[in-house]
Amino acid sequence: MAAWLGSEEGILATPHSQRSFVECRLRLAEDDNAELPIERSIDRIEQTLGTALQTAVKRIDEQAFALANGQNLMFCEDAARRLDKALRQAPGVTGFQLKVVHAESLHAHDAVARSEWNW
Repeated sequence: MAAWLGSEEGILATPHSQRSFVECRLRLAEDDNAELPIERSIDRIEQTLGTALQTAVKRIDEQAFALANGQNLMFCEDAARRLDKALRQAPGVTGFQLKVVHAESLHAHDAVARSEWNW
């Protein structure tokens, strides 16, 4: 029965296209010689979610991004779980606090999920 709950037949709602963002605070290991791993952290987050931010793109590229995102549907809770797992395994990260927000277009409220570790 548990397998049924995770199947498409067991889900009454489906994630839908919307604007989403992540607020993330990292606690880093103390190392006097270390640089802030900003780019590495952003890359890890984008790779974990599989839906990188796209700014100015041509129409054909926009269609490809829309197709890729449409095949990678997730609720904000799914995104928070993925990020939680990835950040716990990230080198040099000793704690984090994150908030995933899906800015709703169908409802009067946003969907929000939070997670933290060693915060």
